[in-house]
Amino acid sequence: MPDSLASEPSGLLAPLHHVRTLAGRLVRNRRSLARDIGLIARNARSLPWIIFPLRSDEEARPEFAPASYQSRWEYLSVVGQVLLPAQRSSASEGTRVILPPGYVWPATGKQTKWFFLNGICTAPTMALLEAEELAKAFYRPIHLIHTPTYGAVWDLWDAMTARTLRKDGKLAGPAFNIVKNALLTHEHIVLLSYSQGTIISSYIVRKILKDPELRKHAHKLEIYCLAGVADSLHIDYQLTAEHGHPVPYVEHFANGQDFFARIGVLSHYYATSGAVFVRPEKRGHMLTDHYIPGLRRADYCQGRSRLSKYVGGLEPSDKDYIAFDRRG
Repeated sequence: MPDSLASEPSGLLAPLHHVRTLAGRLVRNRRSLARDIGLIARNARSLPWIIFPLRSDEEARPEFAPASYQSRWEYLSVVGQVLLPAQRSSASEGTRVILPPGYVWPATGKQTKWFFLNGICTAPTMALLEAEELAKAFYRPIHLIHTPTYGAVWDLWDAMTARTLRKDGKLAGPAFNIVKNALLTHEHIVLLSYSQGTIISSYIVRKILKDPELRKHAHKLEIYCLAGVADSLHIDYQLTAEHGHPVPYVEHFANGQDFFARIGVLSHYYATSGAVFVRPEKRGHMLTDHYIPGLRRADYCQGRSRLSKYVGGLEPSDKDYIAFDRRG
């Protein structure tokens, strides 16, 4: 967890403190660091396919296609924020709601809330595009938890330190608080997490399961990890036995030739709870281009996953959980 700001040295001692803290993390997590360097080297051949093929599906609205945005300026803003390092603020901390076209709020029903956690290098307009496509696919309001981009270099560094060095950072804390408050006030929470968002989801689960009060609400939470780069995510076996389904409920969806999925969930089955659905020959890492069309058609699971039963506004039954008993 991040160090308390009150306890950090200031002035000339601050840089030395940060260097010593980083050095300590590198030493403590040297095995994880060596592991990840090896994974990157072994999977480097799939790096060119992170963005490409562009518009791999006729139904897709690719994140890096100008036609996917309302103006050329929006597209240039997306590209510019990826390339230019800068401190930026979140466009939505769970407060911005994206509705599918023609959606009518139900008069009654289960108090449910759907959230979306984006990946790295995501400008606000890109996050909105991704949330819009998810809202269309599942015909539900999507509450956006936007983790802002500080530019590709810093984003990759943040992701590495969070995953490999176990420094949860300033992005995970706000997301945890949003999900925590929703769990306390709603009957059912669905968290769609993509790429770096799966690292944050792993942190959220650890925090919930460690908290004696929040644990009582963990059975309400379902997490669906898309293009997962997290190296671990564990359910709670005691709560699972108590409620008769995995708690929290988790599923993973991955393209077999997606670099980040290959160094993430596809290399860490032993530390990953939940069913993992894979399209072995599918390339690409981008959410709207390479994942959402396949999710909508249930290409990953042939209709077996619980997530596929939400497509188009449908509701799965209490029998549609996939059992999980592998202990990592």
